[in-house]
Amino acid sequence: MKRLSLPRPHIVLSLLRRYGWWLIPFLAIATIPLAWRYGLQPTPVPSSQNPVMTATPALPPLSTPPTPSGLLPPVSLAPQTHSSTGPTTQVPKPKATAPAAPIPPLPTAQPSVAPGAPRQSLAPQAAYVPPPLEIRVGIARKLPQIIIGASQQAYLQNRHGQALNSINGNQALIVQAKGANLQIDGQSLPGVLWLTPAQGSYLAVGERWYRGRVLLVSSGERVIAVNYVDLEHYLTSVVGSEMHANAPAEALKAQAIAARSYALVHMIRPASDWFDLGDTQRWQVYKGLQSEYNTSQQAVLETAGQVLSHQGGVVESLYAATDAIVASVHQGRGMSQLGAYDLAKQGYNYQQILNRYYPGVSLARV
Repeated sequence: MKRLSLPRPHIVLSLLRRYGWWLIPFLAIATIPLAWRYGLQPTPVPSSQNPVMTATPALPPLSTPPTPSGLLPPVSLAPQTHSSTGPTTQVPKPKATAPAAPIPPLPTAQPSVAPGAPRQSLAPQAAYVPPPLEIRVGIARKLPQIIIGASQQAYLQNRHGQALNSINGNQALIVQAKGANLQIDGQSLPGVLWLTPAQGSYLAVGERWYRGRVLLVSSGERVIAVNYVDLEHYLTSVVGSEMHANAPAEALKAQAIAARSYALVHMIRPASDWFDLGDTQRWQVYKGLQSEYNTSQQAVLETAGQVLSHQGGVVESLYAATDAIVASVHQGRGMSQLGAYDLAKQGYNYQQILNRYYPGVSLARV
């Protein structure tokens, strides 16, 4: 850098005596171009400290659902078409990763199953197709804002299904609540909107991808997002979230039936006016496409429509990770997931596992 040369002190004093102190403002103004020329410009504020600049929203990566190593070959997850008031569905998912952590070690004590105990069996029925049921899952509950998008194309519709806007594939939009309205990409829209995917497209909400359609609701200054999804597709994700994908097939089937029964009870007794249940451990863990595995899908398919029933009603089949948690949280009523895993390793089928944890109930189909 070139050195900046300024007048020497005795020269400056001589000029001041000769021309007076009015020369000071002139010298100050004269040095401004020099300072700018030789690199003394003000340092710009980084974007992270500049309140006017905001990061461009981005969608999570989308790829095909993971297949755990050494398991069954992937099963095709065909898109599903909804009625004229709804959308179409999907199959890929965010980051394709290997199954999460390995299954934790099981307790040495084995759950007891009384020899010769009666087993409620359900005769196998080839290619049983359960009736189409759509469950409402709260995937974002009263957040200041959320990011939405679609893998290909989607449409924003009012609550009556009338199209308002379209969203291009991989386009990320910020949704905010503004009183009775929703603000999307700076545009004010009605406070209740459908986000409906085009044929073969998938929806992103936050950091996850989902099947089905999404209802967006303005709740004061907060946003609610509800995933309307086919019950059997929902269960594929729940089973993959609640139990390790490498668990024995019979344990996964028991989990599928317990999750289906629990979901149906909450469809009859919803958690809110807007959704039947949430997506966390408070209800059942649901991660959309992120937790769909070929093994969890196979478990759902092989138990299609099966629920736990008692005296003609559906049982709210509680469950938890261990027998100790079931005892402390559910007063001993419910299935231990590690216990189901252990029983399946011993050769018990899913009907025997369910009989162990839900005595006195039977299997029925919806």
